[in-house]
Amino acid sequence: MEARFIILHPDDPAQILAATALIRCLKTQVEEASVYSVVRKNLRWLLDSNPNLDDLFVYQEKPDELLDMLRDFQPDYVIDLDGSRDIRRFKGKLKVLDFTLRRGDIWGTCSLFDVHDDGLGSEFIPQPTDPELLPSDFMSGYLVLSLDTSVKRGRLLTDDQIIEIAVMTEKPIVVTGSAANRVLADRISQSTGCAVFPTCGDLTPAQTASIFGGARGAIVFESIWSQVASAMRMETRLITGNNNHSNIEEVALWARTQFNFKP
Repeated sequence: MEARFIILHPDDPAQILAATALIRCLKTQVEEASVYSVVRKNLRWLLDSNPNLDDLFVYQEKPDELLDMLRDFQPDYVIDLDGSRDIRRFKGKLKVLDFTLRRGDIWGTCSLFDVHDDGLGSEFIPQPTDPELLPSDFMSGYLVLSLDTSVKRGRLLTDDQIIEIAVMTEKPIVVTGSAANRVLADRISQSTGCAVFPTCGDLTPAQTASIFGGARGAIVFESIWSQVASAMRMETRLITGNNNHSNIEEVALWARTQFNFKP
């Protein structure tokens, strides 16, 4: 008998990515399972191409916008990964058997459905890279340098050290990040010439993800983009704190090797 699961996601990109493992395991381990996600519109890019979702329900401000639609849909189970007050009220109005899992413990009640963690981790499939987003000569191969980082830790290299990595790499680099990173991105471009293309503040998250998807590798700090890159199973170099000069050379050497033996 078909089982319809609806997953309610929090407004946290990292937790949405982590939940893709649960989506996959529900879909592959529960016989005749149909899996649906409810997520805020500006975060749908994290799930739009997920191969294990049967559909995606999005709301703009509050999940109540979906109430009538989901009542008509008649799901069998609701799995709440959020637990916020708005979500609790929404579930009360929806009146479907629900399970609230503590944040960070997405497997809490899954034994009820005989679902276990398959150990494969999160997954993310970006949209194909739009050639119009990049200069034509970059389409034969490029790296991504993401300047975004978590608020608490900040970037663990100075601006000059980041510029030095790009200069020593001597390969096409697309610099991504928020608009707040634009000044540094432009400095990197000016220091290295046409081999660097800054996009900070120009792209949507979905477009940035597609840029990652077309890259040969990525240099990232700890941020949502390091997690996206990991979920894409792409070659990455995560900068975590060793700021000495030899480490900068090592990062640049790694970046150059991503162009070896690749078309």
